[in-house]
Amino acid sequence: MRTDISANGPAKPPSALFDADLEAWRTQPERAFDGWLARHGFRQGTAVVYRAMWGKLLRWSGERGVAPLAWSAEQIGAFLDEQELHKHHRYRYARLIERVFHHLSQLQDGLHNPASQAVRAHLAEGENDPTAFLLPAEREALIARVLAPALVPPGPDGGAPSPTQWKRARDIALVAVMLGAGLKVGEARELRTDSIAADAGALHLVRADNGRAYDAPVFAFARAALLAWLDIRVAAGTLGSLVFPAMPNGRALHAASLYRRVEILLDEAGVLAGRRERASPQTLRNTCGALHFEAGAAPAEVAQRLGMRDLESGWRLWAAFEAWQARTGLTAPPGTGGRA
Repeated sequence: MRTDISANGPAKPPSALFDADLEAWRTQPERAFDGWLARHGFRQGTAVVYRAMWGKLLRWSGERGVAPLAWSAEQIGAFLDEQELHKHHRYRYARLIERVFHHLSQLQDGLHNPASQAVRAHLAEGENDPTAFLLPAEREALIARVLAPALVPPGPDGGAPSPTQWKRARDIALVAVMLGAGLKVGEARELRTDSIAADAGALHLVRADNGRAYDAPVFAFARAALLAWLDIRVAAGTLGSLVFPAMPNGRALHAASLYRRVEILLDEAGVLAGRRERASPQTLRNTCGALHFEAGAAPAEVAQRLGMRDLESGWRLWAAFEAWQARTGLTAPPGTGGRA
């Protein structure tokens, strides 16, 4: 029987994990968390880190006499402050707690999510990090290991795909449109099937704040994954018009779930291993902008292709890209200096 190794030694074997109700989460939070990790299928490295993070939060809580799951947004902010964490790690802590409470909300209606409240109140932010991009080797690994491999065809003899095939194809296509078209989390969650060009070469989008329509071109490396997902989506009889629903019944995908699915694929591609700067859906969007810059697009063009609020945002991204190149020791692409 396999036993995972945690930061504090051997973890409980799978037989000790269980489906915890809300009371079990309050009385046996470590064991309940192990069960949650196992059900979500995190990679071993990620599970080890999450288990250590959860244990540190529980120890801090116990030292202050605060019952597990009774945290307020202010207490989460205080915990993060006392750990003197870099912003990337503060954010990761907040997202982990948010995911746990999202799970708990399915056990009890109306359960407050203190991590979401902490994020909205900017208690989890800390110091601003420099704008991050994927290194060339990281994005190439993501394309080669996640986006490029052929997808398993839907079911035997072209029948309906299995739930695993359905989710896998959806998640790969999610990463594809974030890296290949620069979609934000909200745009990906709300993307409709009639917004995708027939050849998946462009996405027809409308900004929610001002109603401005624009076309987001899709890089060639992302199109096959998106088209394959659309075929599987149809073969499964998926309801509704959302491109990336949570389930075949058409229910919208929760933002925390989207972050989790993207993180799993980034981890699978080896992007998270040893990386100092944060990698997230926003990093994929930034990297899409970098790909446009490297292809010769001017900042104003990139602002239009990414649906930014104004053209000046494209110049800010270009400045951040130049600063990142200097920070990482990369040579600026030929012909990109002094854009008009």
